[in-house]
Amino acid sequence: MSTRIRASVQVNSLLLVAVMLIFSSLSSNAVVAFKLNLESNIGKLEYPTKQKTYINSLKVQSGLLDIRGGGGKKATEELSSKLESSKESSEFSLVSLVFSPILAISRALGAGIDAMWDEEPSNPVSRMFHVFSSMIKASFDKHYESDKSSRSKDNFEEFLCKAYGIELDDEETVNIHAGSLTDAMQSARSEARLLVVFIPSSKPRKAASDALAIESIVSSEVNKVAEHQARKKEDGGSFAFWSTKYDSNEASVAMKRLKVKKTSTKAPVLMVVYPQLSANSSGQAKIVPRVLAQHHCNPPPDSESMAKWLNALRKRHAKQYANMQLERKELALFKERKEGFKASLEDDKRREQEEAMEAKRKAEEEARKKEHEEMIKKRRVTLLESLPEEPAAGSSDVVIIALRFTDGTTGKRRFESETEVGQIFNWIDAMFKVERENVNLMIMNGQQTFDYGEDKDITLRDAGFGKMLALRVIEKSDDDDDNDDDDDESSDEESEEE
Repeated sequence: MSTRIRASVQVNSLLLVAVMLIFSSLSSNAVVAFKLNLESNIGKLEYPTKQKTYINSLKVQSGLLDIRGGGGKKATEELSSKLESSKESSEFSLVSLVFSPILAISRALGAGIDAMWDEEPSNPVSRMFHVFSSMIKASFDKHYESDKSSRSKDNFEEFLCKAYGIELDDEETVNIHAGSLTDAMQSARSEARLLVVFIPSSKPRKAASDALAIESIVSSEVNKVAEHQARKKEDGGSFAFWSTKYDSNEASVAMKRLKVKKTSTKAPVLMVVYPQLSANSSGQAKIVPRVLAQHHCNPPPDSESMAKWLNALRKRHAKQYANMQLERKELALFKERKEGFKASLEDDKRREQEEAMEAKRKAEEEARKKEHEEMIKKRRVTLLESLPEEPAAGSSDVVIIALRFTDGTTGKRRFESETEVGQIFNWIDAMFKVERENVNLMIMNGQQTFDYGEDKDITLRDAGFGKMLALRVIEKSDDDDDNDDDDDESSDEESEEE
């Protein structure tokens, strides 16, 4: 009788806190909404049809919230993210006004249920204070529930041991996963392990069988068997572990999939499942649970008995281990081949790009070369027409220029002494098809050299040419061009220093 009264008081207290949170959240959000409307639209809010549709979709999602299971938490988090993203639009004020109380209530009730699981002090006042404080904190902290659920999902053995009063050895204990059974089976199959499923039969500290089973699961003996090689010469452990809260949404779904029938005896569910790969009606691969063994848990096995039970199952189901390990090897080989194929495609693509760039470079170079040749051809016609007339033999102030090329070619022509040296270069370019920019003229004794760029404006008289002068035509090399560039750079630096 006292237990029923106590439960009734707890439920009524939770409802009272929920109502208080509703009015608190409504009042605070009404102020925020009024302020945002006043600042943004001066009390005038336009509401297009798309925004109404968006609000209606959020209402439908909020109506599907289930605060008892993980699905409700996930829906709450998705709705929270949508509410957060709507802050940048004009409908944020109304969305916040309508749905913030719903989210706050969902977080508060979920936190209250979690707090009731976490601990159960003998003093009812302390217990209710713990529940109320958790609810109030969660109602104002939108990340409270998701953070807590993620911690429980990664290290669910810590939650079970704390809730059921079991001392946990962090160094030698199994890692129990939470979340959905499907995710646990996928993880177990990827590691080529059988999955140990444990579902409590009652709330924490209500049934001694749950605590005994949990104590055996987290023992070092069971951990040793779980991490033992499933087959010789094969890496990896033998068993993965999954559990959930009593009477949670995940527990109900798992018991339906595993076809577990509830019995009158308060015994937890302890079974070993093979994550079998199958195909659905459309031919897509899926993982279905195949129960290999179930322990009666009446009473639950101690750590030594559970270790022997799991070890016997490991030896008995070597075929299932072989199938999963073969699949894992083939998957690793497939990934390796896929990565190799991808790398090969990238190499081929890179090589094709390089070849295309090289072909483009050559085409551009050929085009420039052809354009340059056309320009030189036209220029030589112009240079030939612009050459001064050759003075008559015996005329005064005439200089006879004799040329000798490296291939043995020779040439001779008369120029007036007032003619510029550049005309000699023009004559060489137009008549002998050698670009004037690519040659130097050097007198036979090598004491004086003339360059078109530097000496083209000097007259023959100023250059010291006599009645007759022989010049050697020397083609410039690439080294000479580099030296000229270096000289230009050094001269620029000297001018800057000055």
